[in-house]
Amino acid sequence: MKKRICHKRKNLFGRKGKGNQVNQNKINKINKINKKAFKKKKDSYNISKYILINFKNSDFNFKVPKKLIPNKPRLSKNRTRLMVLNRMNMTIQHKYMNDFNSYFITGDTLVLNNTKMYKYILYGKKEKNGSDLQVYLLREINPNEKSWEVLVQPARKIRIGNRLFFLDENNEKLIAVVHDNTISKGRIIKFTCDLPNQIFKNKIKNLGKIQSGLIKYGLYTSFKKPFIDFSNLQTIYAKKEGSTSPHFPGLHISKYILKKLEFYGINISYVTLHLGHDTYDKIIVEDIQKHKMKEEYFKITHKACNFINYSINSQQKVCAIGTSTLRALESSVSPSNTLIPNKKWTNKFIYPYYKFHIANSLLTNFHQPKSTVMPLLAAFVGYDFLKYAYDLAIKKKYQFYNFGDAMLIL
Repeated sequence: MKKRICHKRKNLFGRKGKGNQVNQNKINKINKINKKAFKKKKDSYNISKYILINFKNSDFNFKVPKKLIPNKPRLSKNRTRLMVLNRMNMTIQHKYMNDFNSYFITGDTLVLNNTKMYKYILYGKKEKNGSDLQVYLLREINPNEKSWEVLVQPARKIRIGNRLFFLDENNEKLIAVVHDNTISKGRIIKFTCDLPNQIFKNKIKNLGKIQSGLIKYGLYTSFKKPFIDFSNLQTIYAKKEGSTSPHFPGLHISKYILKKLEFYGINISYVTLHLGHDTYDKIIVEDIQKHKMKEEYFKITHKACNFINYSINSQQKVCAIGTSTLRALESSVSPSNTLIPNKKWTNKFIYPYYKFHIANSLLTNFHQPKSTVMPLLAAFVGYDFLKYAYDLAIKKKYQFYNFGDAMLIL
């Protein structure tokens, strides 16, 4: 049975964390064991066999200079910088995305999330007083009742029982009734429409496109904090519609990179995980084990399993593009540690000292402090190595967050 020992440590921001002191003899003994583990070139999370630390949210706090946070995508994907972390020999290389394919050989598998953002941001009015409102359709709850979970702006003025209306291209009203509140400060609304569900979906999708065009002419701009429309930020392989947030790591993959990978015999496999609007949100509780992820739908096919399991059995690389892809893979593991076909909802939250079963490499971005992704990366890379890599990234002026540079973990 693993012995849990807490001791003082430094977090990513350099401050000391809290913990109970142990006597000096035990500390010296632990340090000797840790040195042996590093000499054997084991992954840093394997040190948890000897010492376990209860990580807090504040351990993942750090500062990023504003000049390192771009607010728009790059024009050339191949010139995106790539930091390469090798967990076996604890080394870091500085490359570009056009060097990405050089780290893979025939028989390796690249796993992509083929989710696609839908354009379901609607602008309407409150029927009672005609005040403007903005509605972000997050997910469909019941197709028969045409009920949706939504975010509303301004939220404080929208209550249960309120009737909302939206004007379509023919200037006809599309009515929705607020049915309930959600724990994430959203609403459940039901549309009063007799159209078949697929025709209805196409109708509100077209309505969103028409209204987005009107924004350019100065309409629907009276909101203090309007929802941002990211639906034009699609990966080149986006196919399955259902996300309300962009898959930012996938934006690093260009057609040139995909063709080059296929030419050298690297398998390209696709899974689907629809990203929610709060996927990249910050953790608000200090004890990360108490954080609850919101459920997201994923689907893994037999074809994807065949490619991925072949690489696992051949002891070759399985590279997940994005942490959402990684969570989908880890949500469908068999008792024999292989991938199985599945389609369901998952709220899997990964933090140290989780043992990964499917992917052994990962392409991701440089993420914001205290986000849900940081504990996952600490579990995959090791806390100390991750801290060193992020400190180095700031020193080398890598660009951070959604439109920043990329990190490849091997």
